[in-house]
Amino acid sequence: MNKSRARSASGRPFLALSGKMETACDTLRAMSHETRLKILCLLDEGEMPVNRIADAVDQSVSTVSQHLSKLRSADLVTSRRDGQTILYASSRGIGSAVIQTLCGYYKLPARDD
Repeated sequence: MNKSRARSASGRPFLALSGKMETACDTLRAMSHETRLKILCLLDEGEMPVNRIADAVDQSVSTVSQHLSKLRSADLVTSRRDGQTILYASSRGIGSAVIQTLCGYYKLPARDD
């Protein structure tokens, strides 16, 4: 294969991502569980407390809390206290962008900002 062709095949997207590969892998790893993906889809629609998330994904509050912890560690989810309730929301970063892309790919209605 021609060397100039090999260089152009890698292109700018590869070069832009090459310094962030580990971060990208960590983000995708954090998202790569069915329950966490469901949680991200829910939170992309707006903030909600853990008990409502648990009901929506048909999991226990304890299980959802563990998943939320992993998502928070990856900066995919934020939380805030409202009285005695902790509300969770999408961080509107890469996680939200991936959810929007998945919705578009699978032709699901996506959240409009």
